Amino acid sequence: MRQPHLSRRAVLAGGAVIVALAGCSAPGDVPAPPPRDSPEEALARILIAEKAKTVALYDTLIAKGGDRLVPFRERHEAHLAELRRRFPKVAAGPAASGAPTAAASPTTGPTTSPTAGPATSPTASRGTSGKVSMARLRSLERKAAALRPSQLSGISPSLAQLVASIGACEAMHALAPVTAPEPAGAGARPGDVDRLRKALAAEHAAVFAYGLLGARTTGSMRARITRAYDSHRDRRDELREVIIARGGKPAEPAPSYALLSVPSTASAAAGLAAHVESGIVAAYLELVAAAGAETRAYAALVMQEAATRSYSFRPAITTAFPGMPGKATPQRTTPTPGG
Repeated sequence: MRQPHLSRRAVLAGGAVIVALAGCSAPGDVPAPPPRDSPEEALARILIAEKAKTVALYDTLIAKGGDRLVPFRERHEAHLAELRRRFPKVAAGPAASGAPTAAASPTTGPTTSPTAGPATSPTASRGTSGKVSMARLRSLERKAAALRPSQLSGISPSLAQLVASIGACEAMHALAPVTAPEPAGAGARPGDVDRLRKALAAEHAAVFAYGLLGARTTGSMRARITRAYDSHRDRRDELREVIIARGGKPAEPAPSYALLSVPSTASAAAGLAAHVESGIVAAYLELVAAAGAETRAYAALVMQEAATRSYSFRPAITTAFPGMPGKATPQRTTPTPGG
């Protein structure tokens, strides 16, 4: 049978109908994709989810009679509140297009940019399922603290300081030993050298204080003071080399330094040592604002080391944001919870 032949006029008329129908479709029929997160929003989304799940884990143990964990939970709640305050859109809205998911691979290096997907949180893929124990919480705190330095690249100095401060708090929670890497590989930035000089000045003061404490203590306390003295002396020498390598002039030590007191007992010596380490945390928090990613990571690790050492001398956590001005939480002595 012969197929009917469509005239040119019929073809043109049919095309006009199709175009007219397409033009009548409502523009809202196809929803626009949500805006992509900025690198900082992507990181904030991960941190907020992580903190919410960490708080839930603490809730589980507190509900079973772990009242001594309330201050630990409160500090995580303070972290969560500050993150939500800074990123209200992230806290209120659903995940934006392109936002990293919980299944993203963890960051393995300190220079990974959040634009490629920030490091996965230690709690992101776990939720609150499974048995909750102090050992699990300590492990999560330790992993979270270790992850913070790798999350500082490509974000503002202000947010980098907040994340580093949170990491120092988590390190105290976990009482994890922290070994700082060599910072010499970081690219030179003019402003970074000034911040390195301030960190060096803080190390000079710490070496002076621990030298005095070593002369006024005995036994096991003196051994601890000596280890701290050696650590700060080594870091002092390390910073001098880094500053010189970057073309800067190292800060020189002052003839003497004013101390809160001259301790006459082991308890007073421990209190002064804790105070010295708190000063180191604050000094390196400023270095976290450096432009170089490796310098930021280095400073964040030193903050964690100083925060844990401060806790070892005076087992009290008085703030959720070590080193940050005006971020104190209610003063209370917090013993280390049993494992």
